[in-house]
Amino acid sequence: MYKKILLAADGSDNSFRAAEETLHFINEDTQVTILNVINPADSKEDVLHSGASESIVSKRKAKLSKITGLYASNNIPYQVHFENGVPNETVVKFANKGEHQAVFLGTRGLNGLQEMVMGSVSHKVAKRAEIPVMIVK
Repeated sequence: MYKKILLAADGSDNSFRAAEETLHFINEDTQVTILNVINPADSKEDVLHSGASESIVSKRKAKLSKITGLYASNNIPYQVHFENGVPNETVVKFANKGEHQAVFLGTRGLNGLQEMVMGSVSHKVAKRAEIPVMIVK
């Protein structure tokens, strides 16, 4: 069992599946850090359309509520951490700080051509992280 894991989550169904998968590798003594990375472009959009910063944080937390509810219902201690930046770079930097034993994240299941053209966060994290990476599809 892992003692500290990092879950990179955006609130999507893919990240919820990754959260569900973590339950096979953790117990009540495991600390889960849920990392939500906001692209600078998305931050600008939030500010333009949401206004107050409290409202923005509330909306981001609401996107993760299904995941936090999963952990709460299973008595898993967790903390939510928000970072601004490019998702793959920010997840790798956070994972490589040495505080976590593994990183879990979901994937959209891009095909080879899509991944080659657009890249994928999960692929880039898997290549650059210094800890084990579990990619859940």
